[in-house]
Amino acid sequence: MNMLEVKNLRKRFGDNEVLKGIDLTLEKGEVLSIIGASGGGKTTLLRCLNFLERANSGEIIVGGRSVYSAQDGEKPVVTPEAQLSFGLVFQQFNLFPQYSVMENLMLAPKLRAKREAKQGASVKETPEAIRDRAEKLLATVGLSEKANAYPCQLSGGQQQRVAIARALMLSPDILCFDEPTSSLDPELTGEVLRVIRSLKSSDRTMIIVTHEMEFARHVSDKVIFMADGVIEEQGTPDEVFGNPQSDKLRAFLSAGEEK
Repeated sequence: MNMLEVKNLRKRFGDNEVLKGIDLTLEKGEVLSIIGASGGGKTTLLRCLNFLERANSGEIIVGGRSVYSAQDGEKPVVTPEAQLSFGLVFQQFNLFPQYSVMENLMLAPKLRAKREAKQGASVKETPEAIRDRAEKLLATVGLSEKANAYPCQLSGGQQQRVAIARALMLSPDILCFDEPTSSLDPELTGEVLRVIRSLKSSDRTMIIVTHEMEFARHVSDKVIFMADGVIEEQGTPDEVFGNPQSDKLRAFLSAGEEK
C-alpha cells in the first residue's frame, strides 16, 4: 500500500493555474525530492499537501485513507486527521521567539493533549512523556545542550535543526521540507543536510523541495522535476540526473552546473 497518493491536484490563484493536475505516489519510508526552477509550483504543491493552501480540485490519500478531496466549485472534504498526516519544516524556521527551544518543541503536543482532555478523550501523552520525547529528538538533531536557549541565541543552522525536531514532535506520517537550507550560509547548510540525511529510515517518509542537486541525488528514492505547474519528469535519481529526457530538465540541470 502506498503511504501517499496524490490524484489530479489542481490549484489556482485567480486566473493563474499554478498546479495543473499533479499525480504522484510515495511508499512508506521513501524519500522524494522535488526540484525545478522558481515559479514551477513546487512550494505550492507542498503547501497544498500541508493544507496551508486548499487545492481547488483533486484528492490526497494517506495510508489508503482519503484525507482531502475537492471538486471545482464545491467545498472540499477534509478529514479531522488530515493536518496530523503531514509535518512541514519551513524555509524561515518559524520558531516562536518568546519560547525556549524545549518550549517550542513541547507546545503543539501539549496543546493537543489539552484539546483531547477538553473533548473527553483519553490523553495519549503526559507532560513528562512529551518532555522525554522532546529531549530525545533534541539529541537526534545534536542540540541537547540548547534545550533552555532561545531562538535568538542560536545560529541559523541550529534554528533549522530545532524546527526539524519540532516537526517530528507530532509524529507525522510524512515529513516535508520546503527548501530547508535556502536561508542558510553555505557553511551551515551542511549541518542541516546531515541531519535530514540521518532521518532517512524504513519508517520515515519524506518530501523535500530543494535546490541542492547533489543532496537530492544521494538522499532520494524518487525525484520529481516540476515546471510550469506540471510534473515534467520523474524517476530514480540515476534516471533524472543521469539520463534526463525532457529539454526543460536538461536545460535546468545545465544551468545549475554553470553556476
